[in-house]
Amino acid sequence: MDERVTKIAALANIAAYSPELTKDYIDGAPHVKHESLRVLYGNLVVQVYDEAKKHNANPRVLDIGAGEGSVTLSYLELGATVVATDISENQLISLKKKCSRFGSKLEVRCEDVSDTIKNNSDSFDIIVANSFLHHIPDYLGMIDRLQSMLAPRGQFFSFQDPLRYDSLGNATRLFSSISYYFWRITKGDLIGGIRRSIRRKRGVFLQDCPYDNAEYHVTRNGVDQDEIHNLFQANGVDCQIISYFSTQNSFFQSLGALLGMKNTFAVIAKTVGSE
Repeated sequence: MDERVTKIAALANIAAYSPELTKDYIDGAPHVKHESLRVLYGNLVVQVYDEAKKHNANPRVLDIGAGEGSVTLSYLELGATVVATDISENQLISLKKKCSRFGSKLEVRCEDVSDTIKNNSDSFDIIVANSFLHHIPDYLGMIDRLQSMLAPRGQFFSFQDPLRYDSLGNATRLFSSISYYFWRITKGDLIGGIRRSIRRKRGVFLQDCPYDNAEYHVTRNGVDQDEIHNLFQANGVDCQIISYFSTQNSFFQSLGALLGMKNTFAVIAKTVGSE
């Protein structure tokens, strides 16, 4: 087995077998729950890291919305120096515990992403936003500001955000809804899930509802992958959109992928310029 395949296999399992992740979180996070998505993620992480290594022997990574540290750990394991930021101090406690052996290669900041941008004076070879953009009301403005923090040949990498709903075919939208509600039945919260879904589709978002915070994208038609692509292109940044299928239910995950459906996306964007 070559080194690249070994790296991908290792990264694919870091999140799934982390003791700090609760069973409920894993069940609701397809990119952590399903092996196929963990492998896809691991492949992209290695791709981004190996590209960064071409231009900097010790890549510097900014992990925004780092949470409990699965993404941070991935890059530390590969050899990067990481600045991890999150607004949740409790999440960062888990991150510090999980990544404690990496010492000075890790810096942890408890702050909102807007403060990270405002107070930052560094540049980074990789900026990571994992399952994060759909939580941010002005994600385009945030991405635009983050670009200024990338080093020459630096990369922006995001993973696990929902494609803009009206860009999906009718069959994919219906299949995604059915798979979601089937999973919700297994959680014993079908009626509550339906009510919240209807409310969000009417554009009603409750700030104090944790379910709404997790699924803010429902109130604004998903995340606009085309606008993200256009924003990068307008700024002279090469951008690749990688779309794939993602849902919580294991059976529907396998079936949707087999049928070639796509409802979720990742972004790899790379700046150009002298080194």
